Amino acid sequence: MLEVPTVNKPGEHDPRNETRQGYGSSTSASGTYPESRLATVLGTLFVATIAVGTVLTATSALENRAAAFPVGQTATPVPVHTQRIDVTDSFTVPRDFVGQVEAAQTTKIAFELPGRVIDLQVDEAAVVRKGDVLARLDTRILQNRRATQMAVRDALQARVDLSKLTMGRRQTLNKKGYMANQMLDQARLGLAELHALIAEAESAIAGIDIEIEKSTIRAPFDGEIGDRFVDAGATVSTGQPVMTILQRVAPQMRVGLSNEMADSLAVGDMVTAQFGTASYRASLNQLRADIDPRTRTRTAIFDLHIDPGDASPLYGQSGTVRLTQSVRQSGAWIPVGALQEGTRGLWTVLTVRPGEHPAQGITSAEAVEILFADQKRAFVRGTFADKDLFVASGPHRITPGQIVRVGLGTP
Repeated sequence: MLEVPTVNKPGEHDPRNETRQGYGSSTSASGTYPESRLATVLGTLFVATIAVGTVLTATSALENRAAAFPVGQTATPVPVHTQRIDVTDSFTVPRDFVGQVEAAQTTKIAFELPGRVIDLQVDEAAVVRKGDVLARLDTRILQNRRATQMAVRDALQARVDLSKLTMGRRQTLNKKGYMANQMLDQARLGLAELHALIAEAESAIAGIDIEIEKSTIRAPFDGEIGDRFVDAGATVSTGQPVMTILQRVAPQMRVGLSNEMADSLAVGDMVTAQFGTASYRASLNQLRADIDPRTRTRTAIFDLHIDPGDASPLYGQSGTVRLTQSVRQSGAWIPVGALQEGTRGLWTVLTVRPGEHPAQGITSAEAVEILFADQKRAFVRGTFADKDLFVASGPHRITPGQIVRVGLGTP
């Protein structure tokens, strides 16, 4: 507390003056404080007054701002799009199996006889009809052998004619008793032998004709020429491939299936075959009963159905056959956008339980396990219950325990 100096009356004694003088302080002749001391005290009082006023002004401003915000006002609940969880006992998933297009029939054509190729009628990619000539061998040697056998047969036929005349004369002489029976028997048996020789010659001629016919390759069915392995002038051996012919009727697709998927199919079942952006209907033609030892799959042959005017896939082109597999597992389908990555590698989905108001709810996080997922949706099982509401999109905007405004549907 500050002491306010007092002024003594004239002639009065002030003990304080003695004390101050004892410390070497100087006083005026009247016994009062010097003027400089009085100015310092007054300045201090002025500064203190200003500070107190500033504090009071700031406090008043804060009270006014606080009074401007209504008491009890809260943030507006965030609107969310919700859907109901429908738990099922199983789900189906698509599975793609790779296959290759092949002709219904593919044949490597070869000559049954050795010889020199003198004529090739077709090139690769040529379209042929059944019976068209494709290639020929040189048959001059065969033609010469045939001519020889023809001459042998003609000679035997002349001998037959002579034997018939001879036997006729001997029969006449035998009837008159001028010819022994033995001579007549010799003539008859000689004629029979000549007939047998003629039959042998004719059989040889027929065999040569077959060889000549086999020296020409004809198309076994309507198709298209694939590879051609020899050119004109080449000498080929028996069974050496000359060219490949592919049947042009409905192409087929050979696919390796897992054993469980193969057991779910029956002959005639329709599937979809995909080749890039082009898709075709396909029906199961046959299913082999054995397992390929290399791929451990069962081979299925599908007939591709090509609509008129559509381009057919190329032979050897790879594609996929899409099948559906049923999995016995309880769970529910949810949009991929409803999933959030949780802790320790788990996934979560935000469910919404009823709140205090009908249109509001409170979120909670439920742990889920993804059993199957594609680009749009996932089949999951978890701690949720059937018919629960869940946040279908934008769960990253919400935290568990937050109050939200519920809106059924999709954004």
